[in-house]
Amino acid sequence: MRILQLIDSLEVGGAERMAVNYANALLGKIKVSALCATRAEGDLKSLIESDIPYLFLNKKRTLDLAAFLRLRRFIKTHNIQLIQAHGSSYFTAVLVKMISPGLKLIWHDHYGNSEFLKQRDARILKPLSRFFDGVIAVNDNLSCWSKEYLNIEKSIFVKNFIADALPLDKSFKINGVVGKRIVCVANLRPQKNHQLLLKSFEELLKIDDQYTLHLFGSKIDTTYSDLILSSIETSGFKNSVFYYGTHLKLSSVLPHFDIGVLTSNSEGLPLSLLEYGQAGLAVVATNVGDCAQVLDGAGICLPPNDSESLVNVVLKYKSIPQLKIENGRLLRKKVDSFYSSKSVLPEVIDLYEHVLY
Repeated sequence: MRILQLIDSLEVGGAERMAVNYANALLGKIKVSALCATRAEGDLKSLIESDIPYLFLNKKRTLDLAAFLRLRRFIKTHNIQLIQAHGSSYFTAVLVKMISPGLKLIWHDHYGNSEFLKQRDARILKPLSRFFDGVIAVNDNLSCWSKEYLNIEKSIFVKNFIADALPLDKSFKINGVVGKRIVCVANLRPQKNHQLLLKSFEELLKIDDQYTLHLFGSKIDTTYSDLILSSIETSGFKNSVFYYGTHLKLSSVLPHFDIGVLTSNSEGLPLSLLEYGQAGLAVVATNVGDCAQVLDGAGICLPPNDSESLVNVVLKYKSIPQLKIENGRLLRKKVDSFYSSKSVLPEVIDLYEHVLY
């Protein structure tokens, strides 16, 4: 099989990271595993394996004929049989499919607001979806939506997976007391609700001022990120909060922390939970998207916007250290068993075969 992962950019984000994960994980398992970024490159480019055929399309506008022709040439050069189009890149994929006889197309739906599908704007997506040969969705809600709203019969829920962990970065400098280092991996945008996290952390410090909060994430929304970072700077707890920005090799530093948190208003299947689990962290997250399914029996889920409960869970991990250790151990085992490439790829390759043959 010859598969092309298509993504609009290589900036750090969930869909973008999954496109790279798929390209890397499929290398050596199929004849050709290729990747194309249509509009922008970014930090994730450095994670692409050197043996993967790669194209930066540099698409300048919605209807960029020269870009479409470049993509078609790339597809012909590498005899690509199927495009796996992540997120909004389906538009480019559909147009190039129209001028590439025999090319198959699977859309990978990473939509993060799966709690609010009734408000989803699908005015462009729906008419173009008739060109889809299949859909991969990151949770059951999205899979059902594709079947019912887009009438795509071959729509399956496939769990996100993470790359193999890197060796521990022992040179990584980290502040705070061992056992009380809280980490949040989430790009700075409203969906992730850092305001709730900061409010809860402020309340936690009133009870135990030894805790520290460590934030990783790109400044996706400038207005929001400026608001969050300025609120930290003007707070009374700024010396207990540390913002690291983008970090491409999280698996090499996450084991330094103790508790992983995610306070999102909505999610699909967040990679950060899987990364916390891979690192063996105890986890608390809001009950959105597939967070409860990931953490079932191996972490704690809370209602969204519940600051008091978040504080109480952190204190519960403090008062019952064995619970923190056990949850971390169970989640690590669960991630390895169900959310690694070795457990997920067979199902994806099976879909490829059904679409192609």
